[in-house]
Amino acid sequence: SGSNMVGTIEKQARDINQRSGRLETASMELEQTNAKLQKLSFEDELTGLYNRRFLSIRMSEELSRFRRFNHPASIILVDVEAFNPINDELGHAVGDQTLRDIAQLFLKHSREVNVLCRYGGDEFAILLVETTKAGARNYAERIRQAVADYPFAHGRPVTVSLGVAGLPEDIDSSMEELLRAANEALYTAKRGGKNRVCLYR
Repeated sequence: SGSNMVGTIEKQARDINQRSGRLETASMELEQTNAKLQKLSFEDELTGLYNRRFLSIRMSEELSRFRRFNHPASIILVDVEAFNPINDELGHAVGDQTLRDIAQLFLKHSREVNVLCRYGGDEFAILLVETTKAGARNYAERIRQAVADYPFAHGRPVTVSLGVAGLPEDIDSSMEELLRAANEALYTAKRGGKNRVCLYR
């Protein structure tokens, strides 16, 4: 019966090991799921860029950095032109692919520290950290050109208008104000004939 007992203890030890192995696996899976959810809550599903929620968190961080260390930051709002006809006439799949292609172009022309967001529909927002308004203007010009030159699969020309505002040149009070300034500049660009960069004045 002694050997019987040892057998039972060994079996119990095996069971416990298996169970703790399963628990470890379960907790690892849970961690991965949480990381995914965290990423999803800040990620635009269509383009893989950040979403508006993440942008506002990062913008308020930049504002407080500006207040502490006087570091500049700039925001660019981007509007994709002639997007609705593409969506309506060629279908949503083609529209979606167009937005994904544009997102990839932004990524290609950006430094790691740029915060690239899909702001909604066919609008994007880009937060340029440690970048003056002049630097932001050069960057905006670069991506405007990149989009205009890109051979989209549907064969139609696509252009973007961009509005640029800077901290502290334009606004130093709040990020809402900075966004509003960039939006005003964007509106001027669209009114002024599209496919152009405008700075907030």
